[in-house]
Amino acid sequence: MFKKIFIAAAIGAVAMGAQATAPIVKNGSFDGSTSDYVYNDAPASVTTYYGGVPTQSGTVADWAGSFVSIASNSGPWGNPSGLANFDAATQGGYVAGVQADGTLSQALALTEGEYTLSWTTANRGADQTYSVFFGGAQVDKVTTIAGAGWTTETVTFTTLTGGTGLSFMGDTSFHNTDATSFIDNVAVTAVPEPTSLLMMAVGTLGLLAWRRRAQV
Repeated sequence: MFKKIFIAAAIGAVAMGAQATAPIVKNGSFDGSTSDYVYNDAPASVTTYYGGVPTQSGTVADWAGSFVSIASNSGPWGNPSGLANFDAATQGGYVAGVQADGTLSQALALTEGEYTLSWTTANRGADQTYSVFFGGAQVDKVTTIAGAGWTTETVTFTTLTGGTGLSFMGDTSFHNTDATSFIDNVAVTAVPEPTSLLMMAVGTLGLLAWRRRAQV
């Protein structure tokens, strides 16, 4: 019986650990488009794109807002993959762009708890500032400098009663079409509670003890 309890605790700990690190955001790499760049919707403040009409328009799976999905090697967009620190292995063939006061959002629903949000970001054209919101509350604010290479941003936030809606929103003072922040590799993971970490530790020790006894 004692042995079975240890095994059950170990299995439960592994399951909790997998749940805590499982990706929550859908299509955080913005892949799946078949065009060099696709405008999901033009920001309200931007009135001219190549004579006044977006070259291409469409949708990107799981995302909404006024943003553009860009091939990472797109020449018209300054070749995002050519910027410093681009990681082809993890960033893939597409990135998103928040232009001027554009928005990028996903109807993400989270239960009560603590979460870590991470993403990579870079810049094309002109300096830009954008804010990050979850459930209507600002959790971070980032400024990207013209021509800046890729950096990883990470922020931890808490939802007291759960909430919905992850958004990246360009500053309303930026109305320059060239002010574009690239965004990629968006991910949200749950932070394990202390009691969960303790159970994971106990379960792991129990599994190791059982394996050692089995080998004797």
